[in-house]
Amino acid sequence: MKEMFKSAVHMIIMNNDKLLIQKRKGTKLWPGYYALPAGHIDVGENQYKALIREAKEELGIEINPKDIINSYVVLRRNYFEIDGKKLEPYIDYYFEISKYQGVPSIVEQDKCDELIWADINDLPSPFINYEGEFLKDKSITTYDCKIDGAYVKKI
Repeated sequence: MKEMFKSAVHMIIMNNDKLLIQKRKGTKLWPGYYALPAGHIDVGENQYKALIREAKEELGIEINPKDIINSYVVLRRNYFEIDGKKLEPYIDYYFEISKYQGVPSIVEQDKCDELIWADINDLPSPFINYEGEFLKDKSITTYDCKIDGAYVKKI
């Protein structure tokens, strides 16, 4: 049987040693958690079009794909649970952005409570676990995950 995956884009926007993060609100998953600006890839979009759209919708900024410094693809399977329910598998695209047009602001006020620049090595709590684990080393070959209540390193 073929697996089907939802997919999302995640923005790694840095200003010197600070990372732009948002505090979620009014969302089904992780309300009150800090997270990278992110969003789903819609039907008919590729990851670059979704990145441009989500940056505008969530932050009010314009991104040119030529300004992507690095990109990463991570297959996130059902390793993470929220309230006892396993999450669906996802293909996550992480993009490091070098520059953008505009000033990041909270555009979707019903989905974001706060927008801050945080030290990438000292992220506020609570932070979405799989994003925080990815940010530690930006590895696409290893991935920390929770299996049977314990964190293990998957290789």
